[in-house]
Amino acid sequence: MIPIFRPAVLADVSAITKITSKADSGLTTVPKTKTDVSEYISESLDFLAGRSSANRMLFVAQDEGKILGISGIIPKLGVDRPFYSFKRSRHARKASQQDLSVRYDTLQLTTDFDDYTELASIFLSPDARGKGVGRLLSLGRLGFIHSHRDRFEDRLMADIRGWVDEDGISPFWQHLTSKFIQTNFDEADRLSSGDAVFIVELLPALPILLNLLPESVETCAGRPHDLSSGAMKMLLSAGFDDTDLCDIFDGGPAIRCRTDRTLITQSVFRATGGGVTESEKKYLHFTGEGEAFRAALGPAYPTAEKAGRAACEALGTITPYVSLAQDRRDI
Repeated sequence: MIPIFRPAVLADVSAITKITSKADSGLTTVPKTKTDVSEYISESLDFLAGRSSANRMLFVAQDEGKILGISGIIPKLGVDRPFYSFKRSRHARKASQQDLSVRYDTLQLTTDFDDYTELASIFLSPDARGKGVGRLLSLGRLGFIHSHRDRFEDRLMADIRGWVDEDGISPFWQHLTSKFIQTNFDEADRLSSGDAVFIVELLPALPILLNLLPESVETCAGRPHDLSSGAMKMLLSAGFDDTDLCDIFDGGPAIRCRTDRTLITQSVFRATGGGVTESEKKYLHFTGEGEAFRAALGPAYPTAEKAGRAACEALGTITPYVSLAQDRRDI
């Protein structure tokens, strides 16, 4: 069997919690308790049922009944509260009378990502790394969005986890954001998931000059966590572009893409079964709608007309859609 990507259901709560409870505090969007997982899945099922108040989706990767990891989608940012980011701008000045010049960067609070769809909450079991599971969890969401295009926005974004040092400390939080939001990182992030008005009340409305802060802040602004760099590279190869925006808490980079310009949408085709020899290239195979949606990664036939046998067998169907997937094995 090969791993299958599907929407999470309430029967998955215990298995998901067993994995996510081990996630460290920096993975703030990953649900870690049974209560949090249950609420996330319930809202996901409400979204599938068409309830307009639901604005989260949760998926799992499963192999022979074992849950290997999760990933999520926020269909529309800025619905319950603004989605805040720091926008990085570069400046240059030159003295008119002396041979002196200066270059410096600033950070400005912004809500540029409101009305985007966010790819969120990805986490996989450590023993599933390096086996393509992270790729399936990430690209499977793009297959779901393609199959349910009218339920998502015209632009996608992903907020990548920010860099921390060998002690697990975020220089960005330590030397910048914590100076204005004077609590610990986990509490600040918990508060931001509710009424986030405190963010705009406490963080400066004026630009923050990075050259007045420790060099480590400027270095890690827009730098991904070591464990997230592979996932970021994979999304960049799938059509996303880097931006000048970063997370307000840990400085993690934000990337974005037009929804109809992802690698999955640009290379999708309707496939049939049959054939003998399969290509070495990896493709995303997906089928079904709503709670019945399924996806898997595997070869397709060289004619680019037929779905791969292994994926068909795993999905239990003649796969109606196949799309090229980047073959990254580091996540």
